[in-house]
Amino acid sequence: MAGTKRRRIKAKPKHAPSITRLRGFEIASRPGQIRRLDPWRYLVKSQSNSRWYNVSWNKKIWMCTCPFNAKTHSACKHIYAVLERITNYLQESEVLCPSCGRSHLIVRRGYYKSRSGLVQRYQCKRCGAKFGARTGFNDVKYAATIVTTALDLYFKGLSLRSIADHINQIHGYHLSHLTIYRWTRKYVKLIVQYTNQLQPKVSQKWHVDEMRVNVNGGLRNLWNLMDGKTRYLIATQITRTKGTQEAKRLLKRGILQTDGQLTLVSDGLPSYETAVREIKKLAPHVQIKHITDRGLVKRNSNNRLERFNGTVRQRIKTMRGLDNTKSSKTFVKGFSTYYNYIRPHMALQGRTPSQVAKTWRAKGTNRWQSLIRASQAKPPRH
Repeated sequence: MAGTKRRRIKAKPKHAPSITRLRGFEIASRPGQIRRLDPWRYLVKSQSNSRWYNVSWNKKIWMCTCPFNAKTHSACKHIYAVLERITNYLQESEVLCPSCGRSHLIVRRGYYKSRSGLVQRYQCKRCGAKFGARTGFNDVKYAATIVTTALDLYFKGLSLRSIADHINQIHGYHLSHLTIYRWTRKYVKLIVQYTNQLQPKVSQKWHVDEMRVNVNGGLRNLWNLMDGKTRYLIATQITRTKGTQEAKRLLKRGILQTDGQLTLVSDGLPSYETAVREIKKLAPHVQIKHITDRGLVKRNSNNRLERFNGTVRQRIKTMRGLDNTKSSKTFVKGFSTYYNYIRPHMALQGRTPSQVAKTWRAKGTNRWQSLIRASQAKPPRH
């Protein structure tokens, strides 16, 4: 009809998510709405009443017991909520191609089925390689969030069996406490190899102290060397005796790699004085000023390192001591890594010692995942 104005209808974006999918994303963002029974069965809470709907994989499609899915045979918001949760667990902050080492030309190519659930499949557009990334960690079938949760809870103070029970209740994975111990031993060794190559920027005032720890019913000596400004643990070791050679071995790790003036604060142990005299002969370019002070309120006190000793005692108390010499060395290396790179400090305005020492900064909020990924990263091929 002439003279009439046509109404303009706004075109729907080509890739705009549907309302059902958006509602599923909203359910997945709320805590406690999804329970994992196994890799192929989930429980999703109803948003209108107290019922729980079963979402399961039927070899070809996802099915739900809600009225919407039973009537329309289409994906409901509960199915989209489960898929969003699976995607979040499999999603990585940065995926590297195992062939060429690149990350900016990686695209997703769907999922494939495994015993642990759906696994994200990737393809590199640069070299054409196709690969699956269950975790981003080598030779581990579980999601990165599960592995890093276990590591974080272990060094925060939970026992191995408590961590296994937590992962079973919250995430639905039936893990053995021995599996968590193997993860701890494996990744501590990997991370230590990586962090030993880093050079922290520390100050010219260090603190050194030792403490007694229980190892298999006997007492051992845990030595710690810490920077006073950044709280960075420069060196640690665990020994049977507390003599000059042990003190010298600890101090040499840090002093021989520095130059200029250095102030060393220790307690009244005579081994430190003898060790400092011998190190001065080995490193004449370093001017070491040794201060012996036991006061907790004086300027040159050792209270910062004493606070760290209290943190270690609190963790070992949960473990009821260390089992043997081998496991104690693994724990000491892992806890020093946790203290330097993972644990934020109130005295450092919520930063880690590695951030203050400008050694390493995490990419994202999951520091464990970022640190393991950096330890496993290979240099790109040119």
